[in-house]
Order: sequence, then structure tokens, then C-alpha cells
Amino acid sequence: MPAPQKKIKKQSQQLDIGTGLTRSFGQGLLFGFADEAEAFGRSLVGSKSYEENLEIIRSELDAFRQQAPAAAYGTEILSAIPSTIFTGGTGLLGRLGLKGAGKVSAAQSGVYGVGVGEDAESRAKGAMIGAVTGGVASKGADLLLPKKSATAKKLQAKGIPLTPGQALRDSGSIGSDLIAALEDLSTSYPGVGVPIQAKRLETLIKTNRLLLDEAVAPLKIKIPKGLEGREAFEYVDDIVSKEYENVINRLSLKNTSNLETKILNTLENSALDTIEQQKVLKLIDVNLINKIKDGKLLGRDLKNAQTALRQKAENFEKQGGFQAEIGQVLRETKHILEDEIDLQNINSGDLKKVNSVYRNLVPITDAMQQAVIQEGVFTPAQLLRAIKKADKSKRKKQVIAGKAPLQQTAEEAQAILGSSFPDTGTASRLLAQGIIQQPSGLAGLSPTAFASSAIQARPFGYSPTTGILTAPLPVVKGVTPPITALTTSTIQEENNRKKTLK
Repeated sequence: MPAPQKKIKKQSQQLDIGTGLTRSFGQGLLFGFADEAEAFGRSLVGSKSYEENLEIIRSELDAFRQQAPAAAYGTEILSAIPSTIFTGGTGLLGRLGLKGAGKVSAAQSGVYGVGVGEDAESRAKGAMIGAVTGGVASKGADLLLPKKSATAKKLQAKGIPLTPGQALRDSGSIGSDLIAALEDLSTSYPGVGVPIQAKRLETLIKTNRLLLDEAVAPLKIKIPKGLEGREAFEYVDDIVSKEYENVINRLSLKNTSNLETKILNTLENSALDTIEQQKVLKLIDVNLINKIKDGKLLGRDLKNAQTALRQKAENFEKQGGFQAEIGQVLRETKHILEDEIDLQNINSGDLKKVNSVYRNLVPITDAMQQAVIQEGVFTPAQLLRAIKKADKSKRKKQVIAGKAPLQQTAEEAQAILGSSFPDTGTASRLLAQGIIQQPSGLAGLSPTAFASSAIQARPFGYSPTTGILTAPLPVVKGVTPPITALTTSTIQEENNRKKTLK
């Protein structure tokens, strides 16, 4: 019965290959510990002990590696990639506090070295050699291969699409620096530069929109998708103005007796002498007390008093010395007023939100004025100058501490987008001049223009080119632990074999 025998033999080969591939896959997935896991599981349900099962599994795994080395080792190495990513710097080891490509890979390679070892000596050697070799290899790949910078990742997480060069900028990788520099140099090249500059301009416009969204976030204003630049700002300005009027009309202090008492107590307990106290009292009378009518402080008068006290306090504090002490008393007076507003108005939180949005919009307004010739589309550098100008704290402490409104996002954008406005006209003008002088030149530029457009394309909102350029690094990091561990194990086995032969 030759036919049935042939069929049985074929099924047996398929089963052996399937088992071998499954075990190889498990070895990579579990950092070389799949054989121990399988042996333990079989010992719980079968008649053989853990040690017996482990010896059988390892011998079968070795036989499969000899029978089909490419399939066995290839499967194990590739299956290790998701595990190394899961346990990497952004995964388990990162959450445990282990950072840095070299340290993470050293830990992973060391664990893998233990996993592939078969006794205490080979495990110890595998851990040591694997950790050193894996750490060095991964650190080298991290320094050489292209990768996204942490700042670029933050911007992309906020919805900002970047060109490949922008995404790789400021990452500390040699490969990234070369690609970013190449893109910068290509921006002025006829045909090639137009698509790059166009995408950079699109990125800048979306960054403007992101910053405007961030500015109005306290009021949860949703700007329609189709609005950008000046139109978006005008939309926001109209809503904020209406919200401001609505909140102001609802504010009131119907009992100001406690307010006046607290202000007088603060003034008397201050370090100011009598002459200075009288000076401050006159300022408070003009800017606050005189606005009280029939024991009440209502609507716009209330808001104007708050604004006036803030401005006076800032002006005096800037002068330093005893003038700064006057400013501190005026600021304390403002705080007393705000406490009374909170106590007597359930909607006082709405005023704080409106005030916050107004403060956020001040530097954006300034930056748009600086960018008037670009139709109000401003660069991160222009916004940062405006943020510094808007900081009224003493010696610009907010800006120095990095805590001014919009500052963090603006600094991230500055690091990746740069300070210059994309000159989308330069390359196109050069191209147009060349075509006028020699029309046949268009045919020569078309391939490079199409190639540049393809490289800069964002079919899904993000550039596939960036993904292609950065793909090798996680792959190299993923295969480093199994390759170093398996290589070390193979060398140890070969050395043991030679010793036995001797």
C-alpha cells in the first residue's frame, strides 16, 4: 500500500516543521525561555519530569535548527522583535526606570543569554557576553540609523504633520542629521524644493492652528476645520468677546463692607510707613473704592478695578526697592478682591477662564502682527518673542522657568520647524525663469519634481517616507538580543565540542 504510506510520511514532515517553527517562534517571543515553559507545562499534565521534558524539547529544537537553520533561526530572530519593543525603553523596562538604547538592549540581550543557556556556566557567560555585545550594538545603531526625535514625536502626537527632514531633526542620530540637512539643502533646488516648501508651509499653518486651539482651550472653543490663519483668529476673537460680555454682565459684589475692611487691615499690617500707606490708599480709592456705588460693585466696574490693580501692581514691582513693596500691597489687594468675587459669584470660574484665554491670545496677536506680510501666519520664533514680551513677571521669571502660556509648544515647534518662514516662491521663480528661457528644461525637471512630491506626500496625514527611513532602527534593536545570544550560545557549544574531541 504505497500510496497511504506516502501520505503518512508527508503529514509527519508537516507536523515536525510546524512544531519546529512554533518552538522557534516561542523562543524569540519569550527571550529563549520557551523551552523551559513548555517543559514545565508538560510536566504538569504528563508522566515525564520537567528535566526529562526539557532534554527532549532541546534536542528536538537543536535537530530542527540543523534540519532547517534558516527557518529556525529566522523565525526566532523575527519573533523577538515585538518582545523587545514591548519591553524596551518605551515599554516595560522604560516604566521601570531603565532608559537609553544601550542599557535597554544590554538588559534584553543579557536576559536572552540566560534563556538560551543550558547550565549555570553557559547562562552566566551568555548573560555577560550578550549584555556587553547587545548594548554596544544597539547603542551604535541608535547613533547611526535615522530616528524621530522626542520633540518631533510630541508635535506629531498633537496632530502636527512633519516633513521627513523635520521629523528626524534634533534626534542626535548621524543618519537623521544627514537626512535633515539634505532636505534643507534641497529646498532651494528647482523642482525639488517646491514640494518641500509647500509641505513645510502646510506644517506651519497647522502649527498656528494648534497654538490657537491651545490658547482657547480653557473655554472649550471648537474652531471649524475649514478656518485657518486670520479667519480662525477672527472666529475665536468674536466668541471670546461675546463670552467676556456675558460673564461681565453677571458679575457683582453686592456686599463690599468686608472687602474694604480686609483691604484696610492688609494696608495697616504691611511694611509701608504712613506716607507710603497714604499713597497706596489713594491708588486704591481711585481704582477700586470710588467705583463702589450704594455699597455695590457691579459688572464692568468690577472687572476694570481688577485690571487696574493688576497693572498698577506690575508697574510698581518692576521698579524694585520700596516701590516693589507698594506693588506687593496692590497685588494683595487684587487677591482680596478676587477672593470676594469667588465668594459672591458662583460663575466666577467663568471669568477666570475668559481672562486666561485673553492672556493666551495676547502673544498670538502680537506674533500675527509681526507676520502681517505673510497674511498673519507666524513662525515659532515670532511667537516666542511675543511670549517674552507679554510676560509681565519680575525679570521675566515665567519665561525663564518655561511656564509662560503656549511656551512649551512654541519651543517644541521652534526646535523642529525652525525660525524662518518657508519661502515657497524662491524655487518656483527660479523654475519659471528657466522654463521661459529654455522650455525644454521642464521635461528634465519633471522626474525630480514628481520624486520630491512622492517623498513629501502625506496620503494618511503623515509621511510614509518617514516611516520607511526610521524602520531599520527598531528592527535592528529587535533582532540584536536573539542574534547576540544565539551567536554566543553557538560559540560556546563549538568550544565545548572541541574540548570533548581533545
